[in-house]
Amino acid sequence: MQIALKNNTIKIAAMTLGVAVFILLSVCIVRAYFATLIAEKPTARNLQTSIRLDPYNAEYALNLGRLHQYSVLEARPDLAIQELSRSVHLNVYSPQAWLDLGKAYEYQGDTAKAAACMHRASALAPSIPTYQWAIGNFFLLHGQVDEAFQHFKMVLAADRDQGPIYNTAWKASGDASKILAELIPESSYSELQYLNYLVSTHRVDDAQPVWDRIAKSPEKFSASSVSPYMDALIIGQKPKLAYQVWTALREKSLIPATYEALPQNLVENGDFENQLLNMGFDWRLAPVNGIYVGYDDSTFHSPGHSLLIQFPGTQNFDYHQFYQFVPVEPGRVYRLQAFMKTEGITTDSGPRIEVRDTYDSRLLDTYTDSMTGTSTSWVPVSLDFKTSRKTRLVDIFIARPPSEHFDNQIAGKVWVDDVSLTLASNGGVVAN
Repeated sequence: MQIALKNNTIKIAAMTLGVAVFILLSVCIVRAYFATLIAEKPTARNLQTSIRLDPYNAEYALNLGRLHQYSVLEARPDLAIQELSRSVHLNVYSPQAWLDLGKAYEYQGDTAKAAACMHRASALAPSIPTYQWAIGNFFLLHGQVDEAFQHFKMVLAADRDQGPIYNTAWKASGDASKILAELIPESSYSELQYLNYLVSTHRVDDAQPVWDRIAKSPEKFSASSVSPYMDALIIGQKPKLAYQVWTALREKSLIPATYEALPQNLVENGDFENQLLNMGFDWRLAPVNGIYVGYDDSTFHSPGHSLLIQFPGTQNFDYHQFYQFVPVEPGRVYRLQAFMKTEGITTDSGPRIEVRDTYDSRLLDTYTDSMTGTSTSWVPVSLDFKTSRKTRLVDIFIARPPSEHFDNQIAGKVWVDDVSLTLASNGGVVAN
């Protein structure tokens, strides 16, 4: 009997304890639930009530501290520090709480404590751009440019919207070498983003060291991402530097090598056997409504493609939209050669090949003979010309100047193949 009584007592105590724990947990759950409902409308009174109901929830203290810090109607900077300190005490691993506490100390003028909080937030979120951007701006505002750049660099390594950081860095420093060395991560993605930022903000001279760093890296990237830089150099009348970039892309196997019948040919892809790159020193195509331009693998002079341009007979086209930049030497004699074939080309002004000084057509602008009607076979065309003493870059166009006759709407097809540009056999230099 005595053993049974003891067993019953233990059972009753265990049941009582279990019920007590259940009630306690239920009360905690109910209190937490009502705290959540009340906090959905984040007024100071509601958040204080939520804190009383659920005092270990760091989010309520964080939100109340932010309310006291930023609210126009309920701003209390002293209480902001109190509540934000409570929040980081409850959750020491919250970068947001440390960031807001740092801002509260900054607002009170205590930059030492603010900086300590910023460092703690940075350690907790070393690769999250939102935090690193805010931390970097804090140090920049307080004149610590080197420290700011360390945090901005983390943003650049992770974030794709990098323009604001570059703008901030240039306003804060204005030192191209410092920005490149201390801010730009050593990755082709970040370096190319910065390169094109410099191009877009007309800092092309400052872009060259960035390109030099990219060119030395073993990382692979898309050649088209460098196209804006090459275009800027060409527009800025620096064709030699632009061609050095093009050569580096070829050495890194980012653009295909060309295998021309004439090794000395200066024209890229003159046999149209490689894909049209539409950039750099390859052929470029600007589409024109109604005109078809493409490769033809059924008609060619040398296997297995040619260029086909088809005119619709609807307009008096002034066509110069298929072209290539070619570097040349000033004061030299060159020979342009190609093969062309036509079918049903109308009007007196047919397609031809034009060579023009890129920067000043008054120095050089010459054509091959016009092709009209239908040719029964491939027709060789050639043109000898002298570059002026200022000519360093020429455009080679597959061109059709507008007709001045009444019947001027051009129709028909023209094929072009095996375009080459070489120094004349005598390599002639223009006499002094």
